[in-house]
Amino acid sequence: MIGDVILGPGSSLWHGVIARGDTTPIEIGKNTIVQDLARLGSNTRSAGEKIVIGDNVYIGPNAKLESCNIESFAYIGMGASIGKGVTIESFAVIASGAVIPDGATVPSGQVWAGTPAKYLRDLTQEEKHLISEHHLEMQQLS
Repeated sequence: MIGDVILGPGSSLWHGVIARGDTTPIEIGKNTIVQDLARLGSNTRSAGEKIVIGDNVYIGPNAKLESCNIESFAYIGMGASIGKGVTIESFAVIASGAVIPDGATVPSGQVWAGTPAKYLRDLTQEEKHLISEHHLEMQQLS
């Protein structure tokens, strides 16, 4: 962690996470999990850009986030890449390895996958429950 990074209560940055608050301010809400080797930040400094991550968000290992807005309860899969100006709404799921292009918005309750990522399907109630259980397990491990 370097620079302007705010980490909310109960949140965790796992082994090898890079949080580059020196080029882009980073705000992480409460009970959010950022797993191993994820990279949060930008290689360029642009006025007004920042990374805002809500509460109870899961960010998988090796994920890469540029300046974006990740709303509460979103799930970012392993190795996913989130471009500049992206908004991931609450309860949206980004599949492992997906690449969300700059400026995109992923609506609440949808699963997006692919390179570039596209709408795959809606999340089921059972899947929402399973994601909540997984998040709780990760919190206990942290």
